[in-house]
Amino acid sequence: MKRVVPAVVGLGLVVGVWFALAAFLTDLRVIPSPVDVVGQLWDDRSAHLSNTAVTLREAMVGYLWGNLAAILLAVLFVRVPAVERVLLRLAIASYCVPLVAIAPILVVVLPGDAPKEALAALSVFFTTLVATVVGLRSSDATAVNLVHAYGGSAWQTLWIVRIRAALPSLFAGLRIAAPAALLGAIIGEYLGASRGLGVALVQAQSSFEVDRTWGIALVISAVASLLYAVTALVARLATPWAGRLLDVGVGDGAAPRSSRLLRALETTGFLVLTVAVTIAGWYALLRLFDLNGYFAKTPADVWAYVFSDSEAAAHRDELFAALKVTMVDAAVGYLVGTVVAVLMAIVVVTVRAVEQTMMPVAIVLRSVPLVAMAPLIALVFGRGLLGVTVIVALVVFFPTLVNLSVGLRAAPAPACEVVTSMGGSPFHAVTKVRIQYALPALFASARIAVPAAIGGATLAEWLATGKGLGSLLVVAYSGSRFGTLWAGAVLVVVVSVALYALIGAVERPVLRRYSPQYSTR
Repeated sequence: MKRVVPAVVGLGLVVGVWFALAAFLTDLRVIPSPVDVVGQLWDDRSAHLSNTAVTLREAMVGYLWGNLAAILLAVLFVRVPAVERVLLRLAIASYCVPLVAIAPILVVVLPGDAPKEALAALSVFFTTLVATVVGLRSSDATAVNLVHAYGGSAWQTLWIVRIRAALPSLFAGLRIAAPAALLGAIIGEYLGASRGLGVALVQAQSSFEVDRTWGIALVISAVASLLYAVTALVARLATPWAGRLLDVGVGDGAAPRSSRLLRALETTGFLVLTVAVTIAGWYALLRLFDLNGYFAKTPADVWAYVFSDSEAAAHRDELFAALKVTMVDAAVGYLVGTVVAVLMAIVVVTVRAVEQTMMPVAIVLRSVPLVAMAPLIALVFGRGLLGVTVIVALVVFFPTLVNLSVGLRAAPAPACEVVTSMGGSPFHAVTKVRIQYALPALFASARIAVPAAIGGATLAEWLATGKGLGSLLVVAYSGSRFGTLWAGAVLVVVVSVALYALIGAVERPVLRRYSPQYSTR
């Protein structure tokens, strides 16, 4: 009851604020009363059931294939570390691809429901891969050595020790993946489908049926929350010994100490190899599926479009002008979301009642897919920079809040007690001790949030502002400008991966200088 009552209070506050906003903004007709939304939900119940079944099937197919691929690749990474050095950057790139950038391409090149299923699989792949790798490497060294001592092979060690040790971390990744798969399927429906929750949402928004739009958004949120809850329940039953949260950050791992020149040469070599594998895989996929060159562009086609065609200069101007808008949108939202998350995490860690009241609210709101929230936010905050900032800040806020809260609690209790025993407040303990121990979690969240912010900005531009790369990609898809579509998608990926790597490069010296966990190594 100590946990349930504050959660109910928090959700009650949300409903109360909803009633107040609906009454205050009644003239704008953008926020309906909860009573009206519930009534519309009941009237549309049969349509919601059929549409939910369609979207859920697409999401679950992608969820299955994406997670299966991630688990198999994670096992390969652990067994053959050299493969990880080459393919990890490809996995990061897959995470950095905004769905609005890849969705039009998949709709063009894949038939039937395959685009929706592929988007769902892509949405879950990276988080499950990271979770599984972390879990497989968290196995007890003594148990591993014991299996080896009795003559067990590496595969027997994997089966007997590592897989069991990986289950808590794996299920943490699967919980994150469940709502993400639903989002991927809905975005695919936005770009081309006849049934599903995404189609219903588009129709309701196009007709300016506000009650129905909010009702569909609640249905999507309920389905996402249910998927999360079911996965959490299975995890609790399958891993009753687990009680830790997952820090979904990823890097190249702790490399052995060597000369800077040697490390630079090694990194460059693996980077070149990664690019070569990417280009070879790109060509192989086009040939394997025998895709029409009018729709599916090769790396050479993209290079020519941007650099060597007669109109390449105009193409570059268009792409970089759109990129400039997207980077401003993403940067402002990224900054606001991070600052608010840091402040909220400090309050959550120091005031227990705030955590018990607000964290359930945050989890419920996080379960609402962005594709459902973006149009509603645009209605309330407008279609300019303010609306985009709110959307991007929400994307950045929740993972940063959760990760940083865990990191702030990682500080040793005796060190915090020293501060409080000398007359310091809990906030002094945060600023003097906890922040230093939370730096790894903060940087992990910052890496995750960069591609998420760019993805949120492109999605907001598509659904709300009509500017930036998000809008350009969808307009190019609608106008059959496939050169622009592929070049824009590649540009988004390159920028996202570069910023991800930049934060990783800043992270290493900062942690060595200020983080107690790293400075002692």
